[in-house]
Amino acid sequence: MKKSLLLYGFLVGSLTVTAQDGFSDILAAGVEAGERYSNSYMAPAGEALSFNLSSGWYDDARVLKPGKFKIQIKAQGTFAPDDKKSFMLDPEEYEAIIQESYDNTNNPPANIEVSFGDGSTAPRSIATALGENVMDQQLVIRSREATSGILLQEDIINLPNGLGNEGLDLVPTAFLQAGVGIGAGLELKGRLVPKITFDEAETSLYGLGLQWEFTQLLQSDDKKLPVAASFLAGYTRLDASYDFEDGVVVDGANQSIETQISSLNLSAIVSTNFKTLNFYGGLNYNRGTTQTDLLGTYTFASNTVIFPLAATVEDPISVETDVNGFLGTAGLKLSLGAFNINADYTFGEYSTATASIFFRI
Repeated sequence: MKKSLLLYGFLVGSLTVTAQDGFSDILAAGVEAGERYSNSYMAPAGEALSFNLSSGWYDDARVLKPGKFKIQIKAQGTFAPDDKKSFMLDPEEYEAIIQESYDNTNNPPANIEVSFGDGSTAPRSIATALGENVMDQQLVIRSREATSGILLQEDIINLPNGLGNEGLDLVPTAFLQAGVGIGAGLELKGRLVPKITFDEAETSLYGLGLQWEFTQLLQSDDKKLPVAASFLAGYTRLDASYDFEDGVVVDGANQSIETQISSLNLSAIVSTNFKTLNFYGGLNYNRGTTQTDLLGTYTFASNTVIFPLAATVEDPISVETDVNGFLGTAGLKLSLGAFNINADYTFGEYSTATASIFFRI
């Protein structure tokens, strides 16, 4: 099984392809059950990436002087709370969903049974795209003839692991960020990862921000304040896609997973105003959206519980998440002439550590 996609070379793409095998095969349980599982599995990773992309916009409340320029290499890691690394899967809930889907078909009357691979029907903690299953997990779906109880069909679906299975306890990103002073206490910022293709994966990132240092109105060349304060607004967009091979029970064409993440960050920032070592902090508001779509044609050529005869579905699954909330950031910055380094930590439901090195011109 292809376990992960290297997004920026840092495994971010596990959001979309941690479990390429079997992810499409969840459709053997029907589109409704597949979408329910996909929401539970994918949503925490979308939330984590949204908070990740809203971070790292600032390292100082002071802005660049007009015409001055800086370029940064940033690396970030977002930590998910433990309760986002797994979810409770109740076979009886899926049994009811699949039974309803089956009853809406023209198939002969049948009773649906759902259990885990070991036969248990008790709810169990299952990995999200951020977690790891303690052992390999399977979902077994059986249909029995309504009157005689004869077994008609049995489908076995291997449930995927997540980033935890790759030895990662965080969602990492890396990108280039630049800023230029444009006068009137304003600094224009941009961040970018150009379109990258890795095997069957493709990804890109871009963002634009504007920071205004309003304390410049209170000081002059011969009167410097010991602190600076500013406001910032930044927007980031990430696009990722992965084209994968047919699954075990699902054939088709043009099969892919596509993810779009948008993140808006609004911040109030304060920092010290010294030459070499400075401390900074901020109160941030993040609003983010994530949409992940399973696209393409999916053909059930072999018998499955829901599709005992050949059937085809198009673009069957779409997962959407929306997050918003306030976060706090604390960090420090060391300036050695044109060379600077900084590190900070953003506190919230999903906390993010950021570090960068950069040059000012």
